[in-house]
Amino acid sequence: MLGRPLMLILGALTFSALLGCSSGPNGPEFLLPVYDACYTVDDCVPAATLCEELTVEFGGELWSNAICTLTCETEGAISPDCPRAFIGRFGSCYPSSVAGGIDDTLICFEPCNFDEDCQAGFRCLYAEDLCGIDAPSCAIDENDAICVPGPN
Repeated sequence: MLGRPLMLILGALTFSALLGCSSGPNGPEFLLPVYDACYTVDDCVPAATLCEELTVEFGGELWSNAICTLTCETEGAISPDCPRAFIGRFGSCYPSSVAGGIDDTLICFEPCNFDEDCQAGFRCLYAEDLCGIDAPSCAIDENDAICVPGPN
């Protein structure tokens, strides 16, 4: 039988793991909701440096929203430059224009597998959904999906 102090320690470690805590070279790293919707960057957590306005056409309609995010350099899915999302993966680094941003600045997008992985006001789209017949020349990796504005 485990003693009470050992049970408390194991409980704390389990709770920390569920919250996304890990110990990195610079101390603990906590999972913050970086990819929230915003009106200005002041609405975002300190880790986010941008409130990026995006507009996506899907299903014959235009959907607009803005996300808290930051710039990145390592383009592609699961970029080490991007914060982790609630699903546990690092974000994806792509030009903002792929989701209707105003330019080709590389920004972090929230990764997803399903619409439910995205914040309210966003939906999960794969490269083929965003780029259509241009999927081979799409800036998004073929099997990657990101949260973009949409009904959710």
